[in-house]
Amino acid sequence: MITAEIQKGHVCYRCTKKSKTKICNQSYTREEDLDQQLSFMIQKVFLRQDWAKQMLKMLEKDREDTAQSCFAFAQENQEKIKELKQKLQFILDSYLDQVIEREIYLEKKSEVMSQVKTLEEQNIRFEQKQNDWLEPFREWINEAANAAKIARDNDLFVKRVLASKIFGSNLVLENKKARGSAQNQWAALNPDLRSLTVVPRAGVEPA
Repeated sequence: MITAEIQKGHVCYRCTKKSKTKICNQSYTREEDLDQQLSFMIQKVFLRQDWAKQMLKMLEKDREDTAQSCFAFAQENQEKIKELKQKLQFILDSYLDQVIEREIYLEKKSEVMSQVKTLEEQNIRFEQKQNDWLEPFREWINEAANAAKIARDNDLFVKRVLASKIFGSNLVLENKKARGSAQNQWAALNPDLRSLTVVPRAGVEPA
């Protein structure tokens, strides 16, 4: 656990020393040093802009295909529901014409109504869930594509939020060095696939 405090006019970070049985011997780390280290770590998992554009195109194609599939599924279910309601009317007519007994009528009616309800619930679930994974994935693509810019900017709060998403609780400050490995979908952004350079400070042109 890390806390911040002012030391000689600088914001520094150190262990909170919450453990009552162990003495922490870690030195203070200045904010600007930690900022630069986190900036470099974030840059290592950014998504290239050309890849992001291509992925968004593919995502839009998936959205259209999913919408068409769901529409076809809903139409098929509607046809089944229509047939079941016709069957229900036939059962009612048979009962009114005294072709079947009341007990049989009630039994068949309950059976058909249950099938209708199941099909209607399927349509509702498909309509609600067809894009459940698409929007979160779209948001991640845009966020990953913007990671390099966030790494270069001076907004420490935004940088901290992004670092938390990327590394989760797997982020350690030891011997004045920050380290951690990307978690979940961020781990798929292999840094070996791109050439890495040190992140320039905001407002400073790279050499």
